[in-house]
Amino acid sequence: MVVHPVDVLLLGSGWTSSFLLPLLVRERISYAYTSRSTPTDDERRRGKIQFELTDPVTSESLKSLPPAKTILIVFPIKSLDQVHDLVELYEKQHGPTRWIQLGSTGIWGSGHHTSSSPFDRNNARAICEQRLLDLTRSPTSRSRSAVLNLAGLYGDQRQPVNFAARVGAQKDMLAVKGSVHFVHGRDVARAVLLLHQSKSSGWGQRWIVSDGKVYDWWQLFRFLKPRLPDHPDDSGEVAETWVRELMQENNIHALPRPLAHKQGQGLPRFLERSLDGMEFWDLFRTRPEADSAYKWADHNVRSKSAADDANGSSKEWSEKRSSINGSGGPRSGPTFRPVPFDPTIPQEHIQALIERLEHDIKRPMPIEAEFEGDYERFGLTHAKFLELKDAWIPFLRSGADNDSGQQSDQLVDTSEIGISTASSRRRGPDHDTWAAEQAHISSFSHYKVQIEDVDLHFIHERANPPPAPGLGIKIIPLLLLHGWPGSFHEFLNVIKPLAHPGTLAKVHFDVVVPSHPGYLFSSRPRNTARDARTGKVVGQHSGPNGDLLVADVARIMDKLMQGLGYRHYAVQAGDWGAAVLRRMAIKYPQRVKAVHLNFCPSIAPALTVPLLGRRFTPDWIATLPQRVPRDRYMEPSLGLLPGKLGKAGDWAWKAASLLSLGGIPSPPSSQERLRMQRGSEFVATGSAYAAMHATKPSTLGLVVSGSPLSSLAWIGEKMYAWTDRDPSISTILSSLTLYETTQTLPRSFYPYRNRDPRGPSAIASDPSNYISQPTGFSNFPLEIIPVPKSFVQATVNLQWYSAKSRGGHFAAMEEPRLFVEDVADCFAEIWPL
Repeated sequence: MVVHPVDVLLLGSGWTSSFLLPLLVRERISYAYTSRSTPTDDERRRGKIQFELTDPVTSESLKSLPPAKTILIVFPIKSLDQVHDLVELYEKQHGPTRWIQLGSTGIWGSGHHTSSSPFDRNNARAICEQRLLDLTRSPTSRSRSAVLNLAGLYGDQRQPVNFAARVGAQKDMLAVKGSVHFVHGRDVARAVLLLHQSKSSGWGQRWIVSDGKVYDWWQLFRFLKPRLPDHPDDSGEVAETWVRELMQENNIHALPRPLAHKQGQGLPRFLERSLDGMEFWDLFRTRPEADSAYKWADHNVRSKSAADDANGSSKEWSEKRSSINGSGGPRSGPTFRPVPFDPTIPQEHIQALIERLEHDIKRPMPIEAEFEGDYERFGLTHAKFLELKDAWIPFLRSGADNDSGQQSDQLVDTSEIGISTASSRRRGPDHDTWAAEQAHISSFSHYKVQIEDVDLHFIHERANPPPAPGLGIKIIPLLLLHGWPGSFHEFLNVIKPLAHPGTLAKVHFDVVVPSHPGYLFSSRPRNTARDARTGKVVGQHSGPNGDLLVADVARIMDKLMQGLGYRHYAVQAGDWGAAVLRRMAIKYPQRVKAVHLNFCPSIAPALTVPLLGRRFTPDWIATLPQRVPRDRYMEPSLGLLPGKLGKAGDWAWKAASLLSLGGIPSPPSSQERLRMQRGSEFVATGSAYAAMHATKPSTLGLVVSGSPLSSLAWIGEKMYAWTDRDPSISTILSSLTLYETTQTLPRSFYPYRNRDPRGPSAIASDPSNYISQPTGFSNFPLEIIPVPKSFVQATVNLQWYSAKSRGGHFAAMEEPRLFVEDVADCFAEIWPL
């Protein structure tokens, strides 16, 4: 029988070959692979050889094997004689070659391990691996060898969700699980290829191969929600419950658990083992392609049996991966399945908040400063702080009494905390209570859905179908995005008017209002692991260490709208939401068809070439006005001419704008300049909070977590300072109550930590961030960073504009009627479909 030489020979195939063989084909590397079964003619043409490693190994048993530059031993060998005879007899027939043995990381126990760490010398498989290395290290040997000790293998039908179903079939089984490591089949194939293509690097030793992360089985189990044999209908809820109970029972506050790093630390409070799987990748100056099991695993695969895990076709996997994750980015986890969500805050949480307030109020309040405490520019005034503080407990208690009107026992003895019994129930309109606010919140249709690693909360209010065809009524899907310290709560008074404006209105909206990741009812990104080297938490998103960025939030929101069935939709936003909107408009223009903003910081206007417009004007021309310091635009004629000459210069400027057909932007009006001055004052004296959020969010989070009154001071100041007219006390207290009872105010600071250092104005003014879709802008006078109309035009395709006479930063909350009118008028005019 004639055997032709190949580059790579696989002894054994199975699961590994489904990833390695396609890679070898792409790289035009010849190969052959063995199997114990008899090959068909077609399989023989594709390199399959019938072979079984005999014991003892004989020359006759190796005759079917071709000469190869690299031999990959896929199956484990547990006999020293077999290792010795295989190498000796094969090389006697075909000459020296290079050997790669695939091994397991099970040879290392608890503790931190690198590729050179001592391993279990009683493990027969590890002993044979070492024998292979020793045989090729002798001075007389011209052969080479390496051992790749692979972490938990996944890919194709072999998926973590199936492993989880086995390791956590019972709560007591899950309780003893700690760390787990993974490597995808794609990276196993890449590692083999790197060694094959290397002349010297990597040979002569064993290597741990993983994606470099240490996963916590509890956290993974909670996310995967595997199908449990004893709980077929409610596996997801059971998984959540088991993990929550295990954390409570072991006094564990967050996942993933920390890595054990000193004597005495171990399960269940610490992850007992960490493997440094990055040494191999560092050697070749690359990184694992599948860098997160959360991101690369197919969490929708459910095998019927353990045997199924080893089977599957690469083509099927590729098609499945494409269909599941067609929009790019990390995998979404379980199929898009929104479930109804009850937003009712449990009464025990309300009572716990009352008890915390009672405890804090017993302590002496801060002494009012003789001067600073009366001036709002120094923060929340003493008087307003005390007003909110005194109102909070009555606000929470009102409406919670029984129907007889008698006070509960909890309301009787309040004199010790400085609130009289008579005033312990809130006076005022019936709607001015937490019970009324909770009823208002619950009147909407709330849902949760798993998107990537975020359990996302959203409100969905669909428009009524048109009463009759031919009326010309447009129904536009509309995504409303909040900022900080806002939430979905600020949109409650505009949702139904937008969705149900009446039969005479030409535009109705399907309204979607999500909570940003980490805010109120939306979870923070949960797919984190530990870096095997540093022990620090790492995520799966696009920021530093896999942190969540605006671009990631934009992708999640787009997936939400796609999942709801909207091929095209509009977006409205202010504050942080405006940054997400801009990223969505740029990244997903085929779906985001029009936008409306009420917050649009910008550096300067833009020049445009007449007849070409902003879109086709070269960036170097468009951005020339940015070279003028921003404060110059606050003065007539850019401050180049004094007094009346400056005003005359403005008239000449306006004339030049007219003659250039708008290519030269008009000068800001006197009112716009006054607003710009106020905006500059805010940047100088009112934006320190953002620097604190960006640089020390953990410290600030600890401060506000210590007392509800700390949160009151931090949030109350913004609610008063950033609005045109003071919001009602109940509005402020409702927002504070939501943050306090969901314990998410500290998390809401974190989006600032990866903020682009250029700031929002420079980001929006970057030509690469120009919004080309039809855009509307509502200019509310008390916005914290107001900009002239020409500045907005420099950053968006402005087709609709409205200057308002009142309103501030929280436009939908402050002026719901004006907000609804503007949004409806805007999209009625600019919606392109």
